[in-house]
Amino acid sequence: MGKELEKAILPPLSPLPTTKRSKSSIGTGFLENRLSSFSLTRRGTGPESSEDIRGPLGLNLLHEPSEPLIDFIFVHGLRGGSRKTWSLTDNIGHYWPKEWLPVDPKFKNVRVHSFGYNSDWGEKAGSILTIHDFGQALLGDMFTSPHMNTVGHETPLVMVGHSMGGVVIKKAFLLAKQDPQYHSLARRFHSMFFLATPHRGADSAQLLRNMIKLSVLHSEKAYVADLIPNSGAIQVINDEFRHAYQGVHLWSFFETLFTSLGLIVEKDSAIIGLPGERIQLMNADHRHVCKFNDPADNNYRTLRNAFASTIETIETTQLSARKEEERSQMRRLSQYLSGADKPETDLVAILEKRVPGSCQWINAKLSFQDWEDGFDDAPKCYWLRGEPATGKSTIVAHIIDYLEQRSRECSFFFFKHGDATRSTVASMLLSIAWQMASLHTTIREALTKLYLDDEILDRCDERSIWQKLFMAHIFDVKLKHTQYWIIDALDECSNQSVWFPLLAKIPAQFPLRILMSSRPYVTLERLFTQERICTTVEDIERENSMSDIRIFLEARSHYLPVQTETARCDLINQILEKSNGNFLWTSLTLRELETANSEEQILEVLETVPEGMDDVYDRILSRIMATPRNIELAKAILRWVVCAARPLLVEELKEAIKLDIRETPHNLEKDAGTICGHMVYVDNKQRVQVAHQTVRAYLVRDGLSSDFAIDRPQTHSRLAEVCLKYLCGDEMKAPRHRRGSTTSRILKRSAFSTYALMQFSEHVARASSAIDAPFIALHSFLRGNVLSWMEIIAVAQKLSPLTQTAKNIKIYLKRRAKYRSPLGQEVSHVSAWASDIIHIVARFGKPLLMHPSSIQFLIPSVCPSESIIHKTFKDYPRSLNLVGLSQKEWNDQLTCIIYPRTQAYCMASCANRFAVGISDGSVRVYHETTCQEILQLIHGEGVRFLALSRSGTHLAAAGRKKIKMWDLVTSKILWTFTAPDILLAIEFDSNGTFLMITTRTEFMISLQVADGEEADRVQFSDIFEDDQINEDHKQRPSKLASSYRRPPNLTVFSTELNLLAVGYRARPVTFWDLNDCTYVGQLWRTSDEFQLPVIALAFNSNVDINLVAAAYQDGSILTFDPWTQQRCGDTGPVGALTLGVSPDGTVLATADFAGTITLFDFETLRQLYKITSLEQSVRRVMFNSSGLRFYDVRGDRCSVWEPAILVRRNNVGDDSSLDFSEEIPSAPEIAANRTLDEQLALTALVAHHDGDTIICGRENGNVTAYSSKTGQPFQELFGHRTKIGIFLLEWNETATLLTSVDRASNITLRKISMNASRRFDVADPTVNYRSASPAHQVLTSIDGKRLLVSTSAADEIWDLESGSLACSNTITKAKAAWKWINHPSYRDRLLLVSGDGFRIFDWSSFCELSSSEGILLAPPADIDVSTVHVVLSPRVQNLCIARTAPKTSSSSATDLRLWPMKTISLETKSIDYLTSYDELAKDIKTIIGCYRSQLLFLDHSGWVCSVDIDNINVAQKSFTRHFFIPFQLQGIAGHLLMAVTSRGAIALGVGDELAVFHSGLDFKEEVGLGGTPLVSAKPSMRSNLKRFSSAPT
Repeated sequence: MGKELEKAILPPLSPLPTTKRSKSSIGTGFLENRLSSFSLTRRGTGPESSEDIRGPLGLNLLHEPSEPLIDFIFVHGLRGGSRKTWSLTDNIGHYWPKEWLPVDPKFKNVRVHSFGYNSDWGEKAGSILTIHDFGQALLGDMFTSPHMNTVGHETPLVMVGHSMGGVVIKKAFLLAKQDPQYHSLARRFHSMFFLATPHRGADSAQLLRNMIKLSVLHSEKAYVADLIPNSGAIQVINDEFRHAYQGVHLWSFFETLFTSLGLIVEKDSAIIGLPGERIQLMNADHRHVCKFNDPADNNYRTLRNAFASTIETIETTQLSARKEEERSQMRRLSQYLSGADKPETDLVAILEKRVPGSCQWINAKLSFQDWEDGFDDAPKCYWLRGEPATGKSTIVAHIIDYLEQRSRECSFFFFKHGDATRSTVASMLLSIAWQMASLHTTIREALTKLYLDDEILDRCDERSIWQKLFMAHIFDVKLKHTQYWIIDALDECSNQSVWFPLLAKIPAQFPLRILMSSRPYVTLERLFTQERICTTVEDIERENSMSDIRIFLEARSHYLPVQTETARCDLINQILEKSNGNFLWTSLTLRELETANSEEQILEVLETVPEGMDDVYDRILSRIMATPRNIELAKAILRWVVCAARPLLVEELKEAIKLDIRETPHNLEKDAGTICGHMVYVDNKQRVQVAHQTVRAYLVRDGLSSDFAIDRPQTHSRLAEVCLKYLCGDEMKAPRHRRGSTTSRILKRSAFSTYALMQFSEHVARASSAIDAPFIALHSFLRGNVLSWMEIIAVAQKLSPLTQTAKNIKIYLKRRAKYRSPLGQEVSHVSAWASDIIHIVARFGKPLLMHPSSIQFLIPSVCPSESIIHKTFKDYPRSLNLVGLSQKEWNDQLTCIIYPRTQAYCMASCANRFAVGISDGSVRVYHETTCQEILQLIHGEGVRFLALSRSGTHLAAAGRKKIKMWDLVTSKILWTFTAPDILLAIEFDSNGTFLMITTRTEFMISLQVADGEEADRVQFSDIFEDDQINEDHKQRPSKLASSYRRPPNLTVFSTELNLLAVGYRARPVTFWDLNDCTYVGQLWRTSDEFQLPVIALAFNSNVDINLVAAAYQDGSILTFDPWTQQRCGDTGPVGALTLGVSPDGTVLATADFAGTITLFDFETLRQLYKITSLEQSVRRVMFNSSGLRFYDVRGDRCSVWEPAILVRRNNVGDDSSLDFSEEIPSAPEIAANRTLDEQLALTALVAHHDGDTIICGRENGNVTAYSSKTGQPFQELFGHRTKIGIFLLEWNETATLLTSVDRASNITLRKISMNASRRFDVADPTVNYRSASPAHQVLTSIDGKRLLVSTSAADEIWDLESGSLACSNTITKAKAAWKWINHPSYRDRLLLVSGDGFRIFDWSSFCELSSSEGILLAPPADIDVSTVHVVLSPRVQNLCIARTAPKTSSSSATDLRLWPMKTISLETKSIDYLTSYDELAKDIKTIIGCYRSQLLFLDHSGWVCSVDIDNINVAQKSFTRHFFIPFQLQGIAGHLLMAVTSRGAIALGVGDELAVFHSGLDFKEEVGLGGTPLVSAKPSMRSNLKRFSSAPT
């Protein structure tokens, strides 16, 4: 405040004394480094006006981080400005709230604002504005700010005021507290910082006021009067603030240096004097308490550290829950992304070796500055190239450090050759995605939702990762700041070619800059050019490396054995000259010189230092040989480090060496480098690494004449044998006492265990075929501890090591077959295990992850009887036992979904779901993993075309002309569009922004997904040879004059290649470019004028393969390059009718008229697999998003297939060390799918009370008795004359009556009794008639004297003694969902249970005994009930009612509640439930029945579970998991046939067979309703056998 007064009446001040810099202040040292390379004058800035320097009025956003969690607001004082007050000079670099705070790591999540208001008392015009007005303006701007009022993100406020600005802040706070409209804002005030604020006024204000009154050039300003000591305004603010400030943290800073007027604000006035206030002095005058020279200024450090303390307080209090949630989300993402994280350790390790001052040359490069600043004309990609050992990684680490110091949002990755976790594009993308999620809340929440929704992510498939994480989510987020991706050592990536097509697809609008480093490989340059990626290329010149090497040598020159400075400089120059820019050479030479003890030795080292590296390594090995006792240890270390599948940790290497050479090295962390001549080192992650890639290349080189030479096949054989030796040991043996629990026991194992478990097969795959030891060890392992190995892998929540192991075993066996006989039991045994592992992962992956120990006792029993796992481990004591199925080999059909009385026309698959279009006008949407229906949509006409957006959020369905678009998140229809003619195809574009359609009139129309508006319409046509087509030709609405007049018969889009293919009868296929709608070319099969018609087309989804497949009328398939139309392959006649392509483009699926499906390798057209079937021809074949499954639609069904060969191919990785050329091409696998006899299919079943018999109804109308012990039929009981499928079966235990109902509503009741020979005697029908309306339920009275038949039109009571109709009630009012049951306490009564209550009826008269309103269930159901399932406990204590809503939304709402039976009487008006299991209800697929007091049900994950409905623990509600049923044995929800016998066996109808599971209820795991396992009680074997005796005897 006083500075303006000084300027008016005093001469200019003398220069401000510079403050002494201190380097001890926390958190500001990095700013000093930054200022050394960051000029206060910005490039491209010009002179600024006085208004710019003062700063704008109102609330101004200075900086907004990606994730703002705290708001800082700076408010100036008298005659100040929103910028001027906070700047020492006019230079923008001194504007510290804008320039310094945002780059301080402590302020990473702080949003910074500055508030300006007109307080210039020097203006001529007067002002009526007061402090109240300024406070009101500040409050209003805060309240309306779009940045500060985001719903759900109410950030804490930290207010900083200088001089009068502090009083304005207090007034704004008081106004917020007093007005209810601003209460939410008032609650956000966390801290106030007062910098020389006159809380009690200032004497200088009185002097200023008097001066203004006397001046003819100035008019009175009301706000100046407010600052006079003891003014009314000041007193009111202080009195009100004293009562309102509670909860706000106060910081007061007072000035200590005098101006010519003395202290402008005295200390007593600068201190507010309230409890909790923190007080600090500033070594500055009034003007300079808020202006600083640089970040090293002591005053700035004082204020900055106070800010940092407040931020830390907020983070540990108000933001702690948010931070914990963030950490929880990141932990989930780390698990979802295979342990991906930020490679901070790699960065720190490199930065620790970097010498200060080095690498600065890159910052000075204009090309780098343009790339960093993101100028429009600068390419987004920056390629830093350098020769080996020129310090590329160090430069990259420096760039990362530089960007992070400037608060750039940076994600980075270091490729590492030979490390499976750091050598693929997939691992890089997972890490980048994790880092992006850590930087941005929106991205983190979107990716976490994928995890919570169980979205399948193939972590080995780069394209799947790119599409699901980046294209569908990350790139859709609107980011405020430029993102930087830094990728080091691209040349060490094992599949670098995959990266460039992805790189080319990054949306132009996404603010991203990418820097990559590598060696100057021509291959990489070609890939940049091929994908047309605009890139800035910067080569590391020799002088750049030499300057950094000089800095490196000078920093370590004190280690050189020289005495004088001159000698030191001479030696550095000699080393520098010989280094030729090679850092590795320099480092090794420096180490040798450090051991020299005389000038002669120095000269010897310098004279013998070679030009190349080989001689250096030769001499190192010679020195190792000079220490005989370490030779074997050095050899062991080198072979493990060089050939390990990933870098081993020190402790892992110790154990490996102990198993390998029976030596136990002690201090390996310190001695490994010395023992091996520093050819290896231990990094700060305790990983043992080669010093440089040239070390590995040297040791494995052919022809190396040294005892240390590494023959890779022999070495891998030895390493494989060591790993398998461990896996066969006692540590891996499984305990046999866990039968009563599915919980895995975690044991402490050797440090080497993780490596051996995960990587042994990598060595097996590379082992020498001439050495038998690895094969013998592998065979022994597969006969012994293989299940324990699988369990431990599953505990780690990763199944990819299992499939990778199977693939590696196959590779090993194929190569070995060339040198060893492939015959023999051992070879067959090992080969069978490779196949079984693939099937186990495909079939049981999800239950195995949920309960890893299930591999020990549950999975072997449900595998086919001829599988090697079943034959090897079926005799485990008292394991789960499955009987009744005829399948002996693995079946690749997971499930078959049938649509009765209608046809399946089409389908679509993407993003963890698939959809089927039905002829009845409906669309069924299913979960990809569980095949459960999650949504049913009504299109209104037969659905012939379906398309799913890549993100899975939108679905388009079309009939002949009508198109409807649905939002699958909300299940709402967005719009309807009618095409101008019959449709040929519909498809989403790659970004999901437009829906592209084609019609028979040769129009391609683009519709906006959001609103259905037409965005573009172009016309294509057939092209003849005489048509003149130039390069820039574009089709117009009018056709070419000579165009072919017949309409096209098919069109196919390729969003990957941006092409449209159009097929015409007897004409070649025409290709059009979707980017500019230009003609590309034609696909001629022959030179004949008339071509064979094309009946199906399929583009390869992998742009690297660049092929299109065409199926012709003669049944052959040809592949072509769509751009050049050059033919590539021909299958010959295979009867192809439809085509489908796997997501990675490696597999082509076809189907013929006979229903046979064949899989081909897309590039070679070699047959891989064939499924034979006697079912009708296939309409469509399509792969799922992971490529591990495919679907077909034919007739009235959709089949889901999961052949093991897809799992094997999906896990093939690039590894140059494997010689795949040695693999032997094999004949295609042929799977004969067992054909279902539909007439014998089971349609209904009921358990007999003896526990040994299951009575089943068939599709042909027959009723058959099955043995529950064997699952086989033993007696045909009777048949319905109509030969129509049985719909309902009901068994009466008391009178041994069986009631059967077929789908034509023919109802039969017979007495069935068992004779002495254990056969059933079947009496003639007591009731045998056809109901006029479809029967919904039949029920016999407990005594067997009455039969209730409930239909949609009437409820009928039959007298069974006379066999006649006793009475009936006609239904005049439509009933909601209902269920009849016998009254548990009164045999002459029955209960009608509906969605809202009970009604009690008399069996004899069928009169209602309860009141007309019935007995209401309280509270009423929260859902519209469509089905009711009722289960009564055997002890007649409680009634369990499950109510389900119709499937009109993405998840079917369900509740499950228990009701007390004892309180139900004729007088009861309403009844309250005992407890609810609504959280559990949504996971129930079907209710099986009741066994003892346990309600048994099957959940959507395939597990048979139970809830005790008699013994209720309300405090800790839980359920029990028992065992799982494979998905391929299940139908879809609502069509499952399941029952539980009186002995606890579970029966399941599977097609025309009956599967019976025995002993399954013996396995128990208590689970909380949230899905968290509770402490599992482990009952003894004896108690289990006593309670559950369901095993066959």
